[in-house]
Amino acid sequence: MTVLRSLSYFSLFVSAACLSACVAPASRVVMSKAQQKAAFISDPALARFWGDEVTPELRSLVTNQYRQIKAAASRGVRPASLKRADYLAISGGGANGAFGAGFLKGWSKRGNRPEFEVVTGVSTGALAAPFIFLGTKYDTELEKIYTVYGDRDIMLSRGIFGVFGSALYDNAPLRALISNYVTDDVVDAIAAEYRIGRRLLVQTTNIDAQRPVVWDISAISASERQDRRDLIVNVLLASASIPAVFPPVRLPVQTAEGEVYEELHVDGGVSAQVFFAPPEIGLSNFERKEFGHARSRSLYVIRNGQLNPAYESTTEKTISVAQRAIETLTKYQGVADLNRLEGLANKGHARLFYAAISSDFGVKPRSEFDIEYMRKLFDEGYRAGLANRWLRGTPVTPILAERQ
Repeated sequence: MTVLRSLSYFSLFVSAACLSACVAPASRVVMSKAQQKAAFISDPALARFWGDEVTPELRSLVTNQYRQIKAAASRGVRPASLKRADYLAISGGGANGAFGAGFLKGWSKRGNRPEFEVVTGVSTGALAAPFIFLGTKYDTELEKIYTVYGDRDIMLSRGIFGVFGSALYDNAPLRALISNYVTDDVVDAIAAEYRIGRRLLVQTTNIDAQRPVVWDISAISASERQDRRDLIVNVLLASASIPAVFPPVRLPVQTAEGEVYEELHVDGGVSAQVFFAPPEIGLSNFERKEFGHARSRSLYVIRNGQLNPAYESTTEKTISVAQRAIETLTKYQGVADLNRLEGLANKGHARLFYAAISSDFGVKPRSEFDIEYMRKLFDEGYRAGLANRWLRGTPVTPILAERQ
């Protein structure tokens, strides 16, 4: 969504210049810096954690997960999980999410797609993650999401009011689309997987705190909350809410004293294009404690974008320059994220495999969610997944990615 990202920055400058004419959203209950460090959602207790540090809450979450895995294996459910674990991390990328969707379907067709113990998603990856998490039987839904719906199904321009309000586009169509696919049956299916130790994690960015927050969608699904589906929809929407393009999403939290506040969450890609776990997580230590030994672990990463630099003559106009700048920033961030994950994998004696859109794919979208473009990209991903086109050894810079 490179054009939208550029427009978002441009709109911020315009809004600042016209501050006196701004249409402010309704006021919200804001917490202090001290309060936000300990904010939580009451049900379930371990439903979210900071994405940039290992906290006691995260340690408890992993311990609980491994105990569920051990109990499930003792009942004959996924006994291989005591020996090996496969993880999948899906990046952001807007319409480029069609690549990842196609790759997963091609991988299914190949016949060796594993059942992932953990699936993580950011932005468009967050929207795809629930259906990838539930396995090959949801490939049809995954394909529809990325090959049937276009611009009008995802965003609605606010016109001049968008410049002076909270965002340029209304996210109501995207919310409706998410709600249409994340049904009660889907939530129940995710909950069932949670109980045998599998996890579905989605990252948003707490824009107040300037920090990533990881939400355990599987734990929320398995909770007794009456509004569990609504909360999941809101978290998925927040993860895909590009600042100034889509409105931020208010997510209710509370403090130990029972006071209720509203945090402001935006696109998870603001903090990272792709994620798995905070540094220093030390999964091997948890495994030795619960299983008596470390497991064989593989982390698969799908980058919904091209890693290599793409030459293009830039017009010396505000929007064009901003667009190219944000595209470049995102590309370098994506490569850096891959390097970080590879370092995490190597330190934990795990293997990392990654896939990205080939530099040979030269189709250009005519709009932000050009259906024809997404269909062609889905087919490109399908061929890559079917051919098992995984790469090893992440590039240090985008230009080095071109040489792989």
